[in-house]
Amino acid sequence: MEKENINNQQPDGKNVAQSPLFQNILKKAEKYLEHPKQVTKLLNDAFKKATAKKNLGTLAGEVWENLQVLSRMIKAAMSGEYKGIPKTTLAGGVAVIIYFLMPIDLIPDFIPVVGLLDDATLLAWFMTSIKSELDRFKEWDNMVKNQEQKALHAHAPHHADTSFGTPKYSNQPEGQVHLGEGENI
Repeated sequence: MEKENINNQQPDGKNVAQSPLFQNILKKAEKYLEHPKQVTKLLNDAFKKATAKKNLGTLAGEVWENLQVLSRMIKAAMSGEYKGIPKTTLAGGVAVIIYFLMPIDLIPDFIPVVGLLDDATLLAWFMTSIKSELDRFKEWDNMVKNQEQKALHAHAPHHADTSFGTPKYSNQPEGQVHLGEGENI
């Protein structure tokens, strides 16, 4: 019975998502989608908070990685680069970010590690619930990164010796190699 009480006290992502607090945040997130600059600021704030907390342990590291992917997906969708994400998914992602940024939520964030627990479970639940969309985004994101790398490599200046294969000395006929004092091949 004691173990059952402990399990009931740990936050469940779905329960957090269904809470009245999160439902209010979801309505706020829908309004954010109408203002891309506010979404960008929100994502930057989340990045700063996650950066500050990412060394708190494995849980914080997982939150960091998930936030990175979610942020990239939201940015790409908001900029119009990536299409096909339902507005409800975008609003849910922005709501998760808002929840992550709130200092006081179901478990206050100022409590080290444990304060990230409800944020982490909500984020993990959300990421799992949009797994197929995330997989498509990751595939697209990797393709874009590969294309950018190829474009950078194709336009990168090279510093090859352009005189390779040409006579080094004006008094040497082409095809001869100068080895040293008076010796030619």
